[in-house]
Amino acid sequence: MIDLGIIRHELERELESSAGAVHLRAFSGWILGDAARLATEIAAAAEGLAQNTLPEQIAALGYGKAGGWLTDNQESRLKSELVQFSGRRFFSPGRPLRVEVDGVALLGISFAARDMTDRKWLAELLARSAVEVEDDFWNLGFVSAARHLLDVPLPGLYPQDLAFALSLRGIGVPTDAMAADAWEIASRVPAPGLGLDHLAVRIAAFDGVVARSTHVRIASPDFGDLLLALRGVPRAMKHWPFEAKPRTARSQVAVWHIENEYHVQALLWTILAPIFPDLEDEENLPSVGHKRPRVDLAVPSLRTIIEVKFMRGGSQSDFAKVIDEVAADASLYLSAATGFDRIVAFVWDDSAHTEQHHELQSGLEKIRGIAAAVVVPRPGRMARGS
Repeated sequence: MIDLGIIRHELERELESSAGAVHLRAFSGWILGDAARLATEIAAAAEGLAQNTLPEQIAALGYGKAGGWLTDNQESRLKSELVQFSGRRFFSPGRPLRVEVDGVALLGISFAARDMTDRKWLAELLARSAVEVEDDFWNLGFVSAARHLLDVPLPGLYPQDLAFALSLRGIGVPTDAMAADAWEIASRVPAPGLGLDHLAVRIAAFDGVVARSTHVRIASPDFGDLLLALRGVPRAMKHWPFEAKPRTARSQVAVWHIENEYHVQALLWTILAPIFPDLEDEENLPSVGHKRPRVDLAVPSLRTIIEVKFMRGGSQSDFAKVIDEVAADASLYLSAATGFDRIVAFVWDDSAHTEQHHELQSGLEKIRGIAAAVVVPRPGRMARGS
């Protein structure tokens, strides 16, 4: 079974390497709740409107409006552009269909036009669009969501991951059944060639299901909760400061690299300390012969040691070295005198060679005393050279 963290990383890596029109990029920022991404696309769309008006630019600003990120000037410009856009003739004979069958654009435009007094033009456009894309469930899902903004009931026809992701953003009501159906899609390794909108929806659905179903019981956390917390590290990195430009006018760029094993320990301490009050770091264990073992992190109440490894390279020898080191440590840490029964190996793969993670995880878990292994790749947006 492939680790969920690997799947999440692959989705993010594919998203970061995908190109798309401005409205697709803005949609991805909105559906993911990524304010920085959305703000960048709002600025790009507003700049484009100064040269010529395209439906995709209006849609991008519509997602900015839905997220509450438009300035007064952008809001005013959007209103004036919508007045002109509403007078267009759609579905003209002999002209290829464009915005009329672009579900992502239509949803963004619907967000933009929600406050218009006369929305008859939009209702007619969406009704006709629904007929045109009735065999394309992906675009039909967006059109149905757009019509929902005009108080048309949701038909429930669109793909499960899209339905769940939209419900998390207020279009529809999320349910356990919806989440279960979405998980069947979102938890798969992404196939090559998925579009930017598909990838963003999968990540939103993936994170939504994880947040809904894998929560730690703070009152009495057990070993299973410890694993949930460790396997949730990739999601916890979502807002890790790694900026290309300052977020505010008065701040400086924050770029927090993770460069070594001590940085990984600090990250895990930050996540685990509020959950496990007896969490210890750099704990010295009773001597074994001439050796005085010292563990990275430990939870005495769970009789569990967390052994942290930082893997800088991605060659076969690097993976083998990690297995050898963990095996050697396990023989020292779990002697009768230490008071610990099991080890969780946590490996930070700075090379992000995710195709090797399943084999590494399996190899580590075959070592006597290793109860579980978690392998986390360096996030795609934190790639070397960023």
